[in-house]
Amino acid sequence: MAPAQTLSDKDRATIKAAAEDLLPEAVELLKCLTDIDTTNPPGLNYPRIASVLDEFLTSKGYKVEQIPVPPELHPELVPFSDLPRVNVFATLKPEDAAEDRGRVIHFNGHVDVVPAADVEQWTYPPFKTTVTNGVIYGRGVSDMKGGIVAQIFAVEVLRKAGIPIRGTIEQSGVVDEETTGIRNAGMGYLVEQRYIGRGKQDAVIITEPLNTTNVCLGHRGTIWGRIKFTGLASHGSTPQRGVNALLHASLVVAEAHRTITPKLKQLKDDHVIPPEAQEASLTFTVLNSGTNTNTVPATAVLEFDRRLVPGETLDKARREIMSVLDEVKKQVGDDFNAEYSEFYSTDPIWVGDSKDPTAQELIRHVKDAIKNVLDVEPGVVCSPGSDDQRFVVRNAGIDSCIVYGPGNIRNVHNKDESLALDDLRAAIEVMAVFTAEFLNNM
Repeated sequence: MAPAQTLSDKDRATIKAAAEDLLPEAVELLKCLTDIDTTNPPGLNYPRIASVLDEFLTSKGYKVEQIPVPPELHPELVPFSDLPRVNVFATLKPEDAAEDRGRVIHFNGHVDVVPAADVEQWTYPPFKTTVTNGVIYGRGVSDMKGGIVAQIFAVEVLRKAGIPIRGTIEQSGVVDEETTGIRNAGMGYLVEQRYIGRGKQDAVIITEPLNTTNVCLGHRGTIWGRIKFTGLASHGSTPQRGVNALLHASLVVAEAHRTITPKLKQLKDDHVIPPEAQEASLTFTVLNSGTNTNTVPATAVLEFDRRLVPGETLDKARREIMSVLDEVKKQVGDDFNAEYSEFYSTDPIWVGDSKDPTAQELIRHVKDAIKNVLDVEPGVVCSPGSDDQRFVVRNAGIDSCIVYGPGNIRNVHNKDESLALDDLRAAIEVMAVFTAEFLNNM
């Protein structure tokens, strides 16, 4: 059943006009944020960008809290850096308390960006934002400072259009999404500290760039694993005296390719974008072994990247790897010694099948807004990589969490990262529409 519509055609036209009018101001904020180098790792300039967001949101009437992560937690949450971690959490209550219908919608984006790599290859400097021919260039304009700007200005559009906001708006800008982690100092920390949790928010919108015509309802699962093989060194002229750890690692790769890979090619989820990411996969990515040419390697370290499609589980993926290790041990015998470990893992997320009526209502509002604003049938998609949705759905227990924001997924983490201004405006308008419908439809 479609949710009731609270916006008239005149309201929607006013929202569209307001989005056009406020776009220059939105671009200025995006330029300000993107000019701040927040490369992660190591996590540069987090206090600076937190202060910029604090000042801007405060000027718009939000109650803003900067949330630093205590240094004593850094070894657990930020083992790769000793730089400060600061998150921003802002709250905007309805102007008329009598009009408050009690709902809370939370918008979230991450402030960190991946390294720009070789800046000489960029057409425009990655941290000196450039706007030309209706496109803005800079590291993070799509992933995902553009999303943060869109979520803020969606609310400003409603205010400018004179649309009542009959609920509470929350905005967060968090750190360390790009460095993942089973726990982290950003969204994971906010959930652990109960800023976000079941009963606190009715909906959470993460503004990652999955294309403005799509609503994203989940992400694939991941295991980043490591297998350490221990053998026995010997001179290369007498390999019989040693146990070749590199050979054992190679046998595992070959056995996994023979037994696991064909099965994974049969596991496909058509919701995943881009299409080349729709299959489950196991990719061996790192092999470190050996010290010199004429010595049998005593150790080898093999790393892999396993991607799971919705419907798979971490336990299943682990059993597959363990069965390969068991099979190679049978082939090699007692000389085979392999130690398995993981440094990141997450189950797939998919809220499209949630039994939570609020989740289904939110999804319908977002789809309706996309169709109304952009005049297209909305895509229902799954992200190829994991994101902060895992903390909200798994740890906070909120199924009414979707991903929607400006930007093309094919354009992230690349040189010359860009965002079309029409895309930014469209996302602002879509978010304004579904925010009003969700908060006011009670």
